[in-house]
Order: sequence, then C-alpha cells, then structure tokens
Amino acid sequence: MRKISIGIMGSYTIDEIHENNIIYEKAGGSPIYSSLGVYIAGGEPHVYSIKGEDFKFELPDYIKEDFILETKNNLKFEIIINNGKRTLKLKSPGSKIDFNKIGPLGNIDGLIINPVCNEIDLDQINVLNIPLAVDFQGIVRKCETGKEITYKEINYIPYKPNYMVAHANIEEKNNGKLDIKKLLDVGFKEIIISYGDLGFEIYNKNGVLKETVENRGNYEVGNGDFLLGFYFTLRVKGVKIEEAARLSKLASQKFSIYGPNLQPLLS
Repeated sequence: MRKISIGIMGSYTIDEIHENNIIYEKAGGSPIYSSLGVYIAGGEPHVYSIKGEDFKFELPDYIKEDFILETKNNLKFEIIINNGKRTLKLKSPGSKIDFNKIGPLGNIDGLIINPVCNEIDLDQINVLNIPLAVDFQGIVRKCETGKEITYKEINYIPYKPNYMVAHANIEEKNNGKLDIKKLLDVGFKEIIISYGDLGFEIYNKNGVLKETVENRGNYEVGNGDFLLGFYFTLRVKGVKIEEAARLSKLASQKFSIYGPNLQPLLS
C-alpha cells in the first residue's frame, strides 16, 4: 500500500543557537520539522524549498527534495534560549519561493504551506486537487535583518476551497489579529492554536476541541511545525479529528522531550 505523500513548502534555515553559554549552528526551518512530523505520522515528506550555498548540513534520509531553488545566501536566524524562553533575530534574509517556477507538484496527497519569513505568497498557490495546510508563523512575522522578529496584522487571506488545516501559536494569533471565524470563512476546516507547554486547541464549525499537555520537555525549536506536519498527515490519511488530536498531543509531548531524534519518536 502506497504511503501518504505530503509536500512541505517553506525555507530551510541556518539556526545559530545560543544556549547555556554555548553557540552552535544547526539546520532548521519548516522542511526539517514539518517533514519529521509527517514521517512520524506515517507519511512521506516531499520538500519544495530554497537552499543557500552556505547550507552545508546533511539531511535525514526520509526527506525527499522535489524542488530546491539554490541561492547564494541561506536564510539565517540567531536563536537565544534562556530559561525556556526563545528570542529570535534575523541574521541573513532569504529569497522568495516563486510558486510559478516550481512546476507540477508530483504525486502528493496534501501540501503544507509553511513559510518562515514571508517567502510564500498565498495568492500564488493555485493547487485545487489536494488539501492544503497553512502555518501562519511566517505570514504574521515581520522580518528585518539584524532585528528581533516582531509581528504584523494580517488583513487579507485569499479564499481557497481546499484549505484544510491552519496553525498558529497564541502569540502569532493575537499579534497577527487572526480571527477564527474569518479563517473558517476563507475555507479552513480546522484551526490549531497552540499554547506552548499548555497544549493546543482545534477549532472547527462545530466548536473547539482542547488537548492539555501532561508531560512536556524543554525542546523549544520547531514544535509547531512538527505538530502541524503530524496532525495534517493523520487527517489526510482519514483519521478522525478526535483521534488525530489525541495522537498529535502524545507525539508533540515526545518531540518536546527528545527533539528531532528519530528513534525515541518512533518508539
């Protein structure tokens, strides 16, 4: 039986991590963390992204790169982690992902649109035959080189009948003025709002489903991307909302404890 194939569209990042008086670099961005969520949920991740000449990291074998735009400089963040709090600063800007240059998306069953810093224009996305998921983190962000990431209000979201899942954390929702009713009106069937170590809520036309985290670790990078990748894959596979939410909570708890370490997440 063929695995569910899920596309992930968004930028790779180089993350310069400052933690416990140690500085190191690692690969990041939605292609890393959403792909992991897709894979752990039993799907096959297909990436559509941008990669700079300075991106020298080896990627996991399960990531299939269907389209990579190569540029000189990769998008780069400085991430300061202190007492469980994360500060994000843009060190080097990335390039736009021109959807019209990608061509046919191949045999995928769903597409996650997960920008990091405004590199994707939702108006360009014209795929109508598969369900779509959108992470609003990189849509509500205001990205200026050398400055800490802030937020901007979102006044316009194009309607698409095949929107399935939206995701934002509570900070992004509030600062971006994302309204649940408006998200439902433009086509989204389910909206995930995450609350960090408290859990998440899933809104749909019938109300809200709440999942409270019982056991959470200290890993603070990529949690929302992982959650969206995992949950969306289950929903595309036909898993019902309640069961997909329950399984997503358990998987997210593991991710927050072990980070992107494959074997503990698979066990």
